[in-house]
Amino acid sequence: MEIEFKNALSASASQTEAGYLYILSRTQKDQINLLAFELLEVQGRVPSFLHKKLAQDPPPLALDPIGLRKHLSSAWGALMTEHLLQVHHRIDRDQSDVVAYTAWRYASLTAWAETSAVRELSLDLKISINTVRNRLQLARERGILTSPGSGVRLGR
Repeated sequence: MEIEFKNALSASASQTEAGYLYILSRTQKDQINLLAFELLEVQGRVPSFLHKKLAQDPPPLALDPIGLRKHLSSAWGALMTEHLLQVHHRIDRDQSDVVAYTAWRYASLTAWAETSAVRELSLDLKISINTVRNRLQLARERGILTSPGSGVRLGR
């Protein structure tokens, strides 16, 4: 995956068997909104292509990542997650409160329909799954995260 950033916008392109999967997102405060998800042909170098896309006016409305992801293969869904994790690294967010930081990252992953958000955070943060779960439980106790309730998946 190649990714480029311009202010609050993040654009990535990943080569697939069908072409390049282009993902565009915008960060607004604590939210990361999905703006574009397209399969495109890339002419020339990928970073140059992404710079051109970032120079264009972004779409005004966000897409529904949960609805979109329902219709994707797991490989393409993994590319959405990888894009989001790269955006997390780019955002200059206070990490001194590890509970709040982990809760924010978890919430953005689940908002993008990542069903294995705890595992993804564990791998990305290089901590155990139990540590992530403990932080999320602390976040719920502190009111940072709400409990999803029994049988609820993907925030719905």
